[in-house]
Amino acid sequence: MAFLSWHERFSVGHAELDQQHVRLFELVNHFDDVIRMGMHEELPRIVDDLIDLSEAHFRFEEGLLQGIGFPQAVDHRKMHDELLDQVRKMRSNMAAGGHVTHKAVVRFLADWLTNHILREDRDYKPYLAP
Repeated sequence: MAFLSWHERFSVGHAELDQQHVRLFELVNHFDDVIRMGMHEELPRIVDDLIDLSEAHFRFEEGLLQGIGFPQAVDHRKMHDELLDQVRKMRSNMAAGGHVTHKAVVRFLADWLTNHILREDRDYKPYLAP
């Protein structure tokens, strides 16, 4: 069973954004699967993939929000930047053998992803309506 499951309640009503969110869910699930399989040498690469995908997703989402005139677009971008900073710090700590556990990383990513979509991303859903 997947660590995170996509449900329709996560939909923001935009096919491309929803698909990108699904892909982020898949990567977090893959990270968790790799932890459970004990393949810890793969984890830094997966975090790098998560960072790359998140950067691309955030730029796409931010461009869309700006284009539709979403009033909180600047604040939304700041949240994205803060997340990326946090994940990059975790990645650096992992590489340096720091005090971050793999389970803590996956829980952080899962919590942030689901809460961000359900709280912050849902705020722009009415602006996407045709």
